[in-house]
Amino acid sequence: MHRLLAGALLFALLATPAAAAGGITREQVQQVIDASDAAAMERDAAAIGVYLGKHFTREIEFPIEDMVAHARIGRMEYLQMIDQAWKETDDYSTQRDDTQIHILPGGIRGQSYSTITEHMVIDGVEMTSRIREYAVYELENGRPVITEASSYKLLGDTTPE
Repeated sequence: MHRLLAGALLFALLATPAAAAGGITREQVQQVIDASDAAAMERDAAAIGVYLGKHFTREIEFPIEDMVAHARIGRMEYLQMIDQAWKETDDYSTQRDDTQIHILPGGIRGQSYSTITEHMVIDGVEMTSRIREYAVYELENGRPVITEASSYKLLGDTTPE
């Protein structure tokens, strides 16, 4: 019985890459990153929404005084939030650096890690923020999308309080 179970497990592990042979690729992940970054530079929340999965979630952690705040929001709330923020911003730019892309075996999903620097001017006040972003990518109806993103504010940012 033990051999039968071990054989079934081995078969399932070996069959997974074959079943997912049409999985997500590094190139597809990079295309999503490039397209969503271009949409951010244009302050186009709707264009970003094209690259978010229908069950997309965004987690954000940032320091407030001596504590760390944590928020988890869904797709629509995230798109509304960035759209409203960009409407209130006089100037905005973003730069992505140190990007690493990893594809899980069989292309089940992709992951990226990046450092993002955002610069904005709101009511004449300049702000710069650096975050470390982790994102997960999957194929949804054959299309690569971001299903999850987490951001962690880096220490030493110059964002005014």
